[in-house]
Amino acid sequence: TLILIMEEAVVSTQSTGTNTRFRSMAQLCLLTLAVLAAFFALPSHAQAPEARSKFFPLGTDGTLECTWNDVENPEDIQLVKWTFKGRRLREGKRFSYSREGNSHRLHIKNVVKKDKGTYYCSPKVRTDQVLGDGQLVVSVDKARLPTPPAARNLQLSEGGTGSINCNYAEAKERYGLKHFWTYNGEKLMSEDMVHEGSSAMYRAYTDEEGRDWLALSKLDPEASGNYKCNYKYPDKQIFSMQFNINVAELQGPEDVVRNVTVNEDRYTETLSCDLSGLAEAGISSFRWEKDGELVTNDTDERIILRENGYTKMLEIDDLNAEDHSGVYRCIAELPYYPVALRFNLVVEESRKERDFAPWSVWSSCDKAGKKYRFRTCTADGCSDYYGFVYEVETAACDE
Repeated sequence: TLILIMEEAVVSTQSTGTNTRFRSMAQLCLLTLAVLAAFFALPSHAQAPEARSKFFPLGTDGTLECTWNDVENPEDIQLVKWTFKGRRLREGKRFSYSREGNSHRLHIKNVVKKDKGTYYCSPKVRTDQVLGDGQLVVSVDKARLPTPPAARNLQLSEGGTGSINCNYAEAKERYGLKHFWTYNGEKLMSEDMVHEGSSAMYRAYTDEEGRDWLALSKLDPEASGNYKCNYKYPDKQIFSMQFNINVAELQGPEDVVRNVTVNEDRYTETLSCDLSGLAEAGISSFRWEKDGELVTNDTDERIILRENGYTKMLEIDDLNAEDHSGVYRCIAELPYYPVALRFNLVVEESRKERDFAPWSVWSSCDKAGKKYRFRTCTADGCSDYYGFVYEVETAACDE
């Protein structure tokens, strides 16, 4: 337009004189200035927010945002009208607005399938600056769950403790996920026991960084199994991380072994074990066994069980090679396993018939009605082995 006006002014001055030419040129300059002023006075245009696509999982809360970066004063944007499918969205139970600087947001609560579509944000400004509308295309579907990690295998010990954790804090907060633990498919409740058949205890908590923990204590083999850290989405989908835990039964130490060989001629043998070193470990019970069978004071009239504090004794009188040879165990039951002292007792048959000369004839009866006979040990080392060389046997005269 400016160029056409200038061309018309030049043509009109060609038919007049010099003075007319200069006068027309002055008018032309004034006209040019007026046109330029009118041009720069036109309203300025700010670029519209770039069209974007957004995905919202079903049942979650969604937020749409439009930003006009070319606006110098955020207060120049009086309001933003949000529309969807030709209908203005007003604040209420499901929709709310917020703003921060040049950014305006629409918050959608509990997204459903019908929220899918194109949303428009239309600003109203105080100045004559023209702002373009924003456009956001929303898709709605079930949450896109990540691929769960491979199950972790953990080896724990009976009587010990252990902890497992999963870090899903960002998704948990973003989508309002509900978290819970399961054991072999059953939800862990608030009783603190892993299950009825186990004495293992658990404690579930979330740390300051948002990680979810399961602390296990008083572990026993019955607590072995599959543990899952579960996050339930609003659309009912569940994301899980698995832990396969095996609790190994504690194995007590091998028996302390003592090999004991005695002869029937010793007549009496006492097996003794001192349990005082196990006092602090907590002895729950104690017993004697012979060849795997429980021994009591009623087992054999020749066996007597005695104790003195933590010292336990098994005394055998009238030793007999056939009856009393065997494996004896002094067993202390600790909280998680037994500890035993094992005696491999060998009772040899009497050597006296071989080591001693034949008995003498019986003596005459004395005033007490007793008679006596004697024999002498003829083998080497009798004194060391028997503690004597001569043996005397007494009997009543009426026998």
